[in-house]
Amino acid sequence: MILNKKTITLVLIFFFLNDISYSKINLQIIMKINDNIITTYDLEKESNFLLALNPKLNEINKNDLLKLAKRSIIKEMIRKSEILKYKKLNLQNDQIDDVLKNMIQNLNYSNQSQFESYLDDFDISLNDIKRKIEIENEWKSLVYANYSKSVKINKNDLINEKISKEEFSFEYNISEIVFDNKQDISYEEQLKKILESIEINGFENTANLYSISDSAKVGGKIGWIKQNNLSIEVNQKIKNLKINSYSHPIKMGNSYLILKINDIKEVTIEFDKQKELNKMIMRETSKQLDKFSNIFYNKIKLNSTISEF
Repeated sequence: MILNKKTITLVLIFFFLNDISYSKINLQIIMKINDNIITTYDLEKESNFLLALNPKLNEINKNDLLKLAKRSIIKEMIRKSEILKYKKLNLQNDQIDDVLKNMIQNLNYSNQSQFESYLDDFDISLNDIKRKIEIENEWKSLVYANYSKSVKINKNDLINEKISKEEFSFEYNISEIVFDNKQDISYEEQLKKILESIEINGFENTANLYSISDSAKVGGKIGWIKQNNLSIEVNQKIKNLKINSYSHPIKMGNSYLILKINDIKEVTIEFDKQKELNKMIMRETSKQLDKFSNIFYNKIKLNSTISEF
C-alpha cells in the first residue's frame, strides 16, 4: 500500500500526540485557587524553584517538599490575584533586575549567564524567576500603600550609644525563622517541632518548612548585618553565639524570631550617626511591614476560594 503525503503527515501527528499523552499521563489538576488552575506540573515546577533557591531542600523527603511547594503556590497565587485588581504585571519594573542581581550574588554566581545555566538544570527560565520577583515586589508595594501609616518608629530606642563609641564592631551573616502562635497547637509544641526539624533537616530547610517570613524561600537567609543595625535585645541574644549556632526564640510583637549565625567578622567602625540611624529606621520599618504583610495575606486568604482535588 502506498501512502500519500497527507496520510503520512496524519500518521506522524498521531504518534507525536500519542507520545505526548504518555509523557503527560501523570498531569492532573490538583487545585483551583480563585480562578487559577494548578496542576501537578505546576507543583513540580514550584518544587524545582524552591530547590534552585535552596539546594539543601534535597535533604528533606519528597512529600514534605511537595507540601512546601503547594503552600508556596497558594501564597503566590493569592498575592497575584490581589495585585491584579490594581495593576497589570508586565515585567517592566526596574527593581526586578536589582533583586535578580542580588539573588545571583547570594547564590554565588559571577554573572547572569552562569545563573541561567544553573536554572536550566531545574527546567526554570530567567523569566520564570523575574515573574516571581515582580509579584513579590508588587506585593510589598501594596502592603506599603495599605500599612505605611501604621508603622511606628521610636528613633531614640534605635540608637545604641555604646556601639557608637567603640573603635571596632561586628557584622553578622544571619539566617532567620519567624513563626506565630497557632490556634491549634501550643507555643511549646510548635517550638519543639521547629527545634526537632532543625536537628533533623538543618536550619535552612526548617526555615523553608516553618518560617512565615518571605526569607523562607531562600532558607531564611538575610545576609550581612552590622551589629549596630540590630536592636539591643537581639544583640543581647546573639552576642555569645558561635558560628553555626542559633538563638533562643526572641519575642517580636505577636511573632517569635530564631536567628542563626552563619559567619562573623570584626570591622572598624566608620560611624555616621545619621546614616546609621537611617539604616536602622529602614530595617525597623521593613520588620513592621513584614508583620503587616502576614496580616494582610491571611485576611485575603480567608476571602479566597481554594479547592483541592
